[in-house]
Amino acid sequence: MYDLRGRSALVTGGGSGIGKQLVLDLARKGCLVTVADVDGSAAQQVADEVQRTGGSAKSLRCDVTSLRAQEQMFEQHIKWWGGLELFVANAGIGERAPFLRSRDGWQQTLEIDLKAVIHGTQIAIEHMLSSKTKGVILLTASAGGLFPMSGSPVYAASKAGVVNFTRSLAPPLGKRGIRICAVCPQIVDTPMISGFKQLPGIGEFNQMAENLLTAEDVSKAFVYLAEDETRNGTLLLLHGKLKKAFEWREPTGNLKPVNIPGLEGQRKQQSPEQLQQLASWATRDVPAESAHIQVHRLSTDFRESTRLVHRPLKLSAPKGHVLMRRVWAGINASDINYTAGKYFGSVKESEKRLPFDSGFEAVGVIAAVGDGVTGLHVGQPIAEMSFAAFSDWGVVPAKSAIPVARPAPEVVALLTSGLTASISLEVAGRMTSKETVLVTAAAGGTGQFAVQLAKAAGNHVIATCSSSDKAAMLKRLGADRVINYKTEDLRAVLKKEYPKGVDIVWEGVGGAMLETCVRALAIKGRLIVIGMVSQYASGWEVSQLRGLPEQLLGKSASVTGFFLPQYFRRMRAHLPRLVEAWGSGRLQVSLDPRKFVGLESVPDAVDHLHSGKSMGKVVVQLAPQLPPFTSQAKL
Repeated sequence: MYDLRGRSALVTGGGSGIGKQLVLDLARKGCLVTVADVDGSAAQQVADEVQRTGGSAKSLRCDVTSLRAQEQMFEQHIKWWGGLELFVANAGIGERAPFLRSRDGWQQTLEIDLKAVIHGTQIAIEHMLSSKTKGVILLTASAGGLFPMSGSPVYAASKAGVVNFTRSLAPPLGKRGIRICAVCPQIVDTPMISGFKQLPGIGEFNQMAENLLTAEDVSKAFVYLAEDETRNGTLLLLHGKLKKAFEWREPTGNLKPVNIPGLEGQRKQQSPEQLQQLASWATRDVPAESAHIQVHRLSTDFRESTRLVHRPLKLSAPKGHVLMRRVWAGINASDINYTAGKYFGSVKESEKRLPFDSGFEAVGVIAAVGDGVTGLHVGQPIAEMSFAAFSDWGVVPAKSAIPVARPAPEVVALLTSGLTASISLEVAGRMTSKETVLVTAAAGGTGQFAVQLAKAAGNHVIATCSSSDKAAMLKRLGADRVINYKTEDLRAVLKKEYPKGVDIVWEGVGGAMLETCVRALAIKGRLIVIGMVSQYASGWEVSQLRGLPEQLLGKSASVTGFFLPQYFRRMRAHLPRLVEAWGSGRLQVSLDPRKFVGLESVPDAVDHLHSGKSMGKVVVQLAPQLPPFTSQAKL
């Protein structure tokens, strides 16, 4: 939660309506507020009202259509309060004249409702970045920015601009520690709207009055977005009749394909120039052989059970396949389960398959396309989930190639790790909101996503870890309570601070940790076993958990195992959500800071993960030279 107490907030259009109510609500939350309005007297009255109730507010007059006036407004705010942490661009007007009857009556609407918002946001960002402030920017948009308004086309165009301005800025700002969101209300009962009611021939409008939102309704939405640290790029649509808020997402579900001769239907994620550069990288300096990490004997010792082998390589792909030049591969705790033969039903069956390739996930670039493949191109970045990702080149079935925006290491983290967290919480945990969720091994490659997804769903999240650095990371990710079990007694903390127990346990450690978590379950609690990393190196020593049936029976609780390969059909639905959340800045991807380069470093990376010292997702750079557009910021 983003605590508003002591934060400095600047609100434009704060002299009346939505802006006034928001100023009052922010002041009640403990904000130090600057009230800006083109009506200086109205702004002063609002500031006086705040001060009479014990709050802190100052006022100033500002015509937001003047860039210099906005610059001076920000300078004065910072002079008063010492910094800028929350900016609300709320000043706005409706259309002054019917569009078809006036050549220039619409220009002021565009100046105030869009251009001034862009100027103000730009200045706010500059101040926040220069002071290294993790600030929040909130914009007043409108339902008219999402749906047509035949009576106010310029107003609708302005608000649509605000909507897409918000969505476009969110990803780069999120990576700099700044959040930006917008509220899109239907008609609000403000002084401006009240004036419309008095106009002749406005009977239909008056019939809608009972469905108007109040300024209080809209202010609550702004405060919600300010306080929820997981919100970035969020558009809240406020429905007047239903009195509910809805998060607006791209309405792709209602799109009907139209076949136009000569127009290819495949959506390209890269421009032709970018594809050409990526294709050039993928097809140059092709070696005579490819390298692969192969399992030659069964063991939980990855280094001892594998060896590096080479195979002839040609710049071509068989029918129905693509040739992938791999860039990054992910390291997973179960890599040593795989080398121990746990993935093929039995040790006997695994021994029959020896030797076999290894590696669960990778991202790379297509270097060649086989006959019969459509929708995939040379130079296109793709991700794969397979059992052969530990190699610098590989032939991948076209149906298994997942197009991605860029061959970035963060995308690797979203595959096995992100999907495990997302699908398991939904399917096995039946997660809703307002529950207590305990995540063990929370600072790992997978746990980091469980923490964020549970928090984003509106839950109280407890996260366990083993160091102060990991604890700091988890706090940044939004965990409500972080327990370093090296310095605190986990069982004692849970018993004291959560006497009613926890609703969901997302557990991947096993051993004594599993026993503690079972005891901590609430009535009707659900425990998800996604792994038991503490037991892998010893060859999966059988758990000795006494009294499990009795404990579950007494609480009507349940324990459910989760193994990602058995949920293949759900992956295609979950992965785009994860990628979109990462791209918008709503989901952070933490990568382990230790660098591993080349296939030869994979055993070291596996050892590092199992050392207990890793933090975030462990990845290996497979390509000696990275392709262009690897990082998100460059695309």
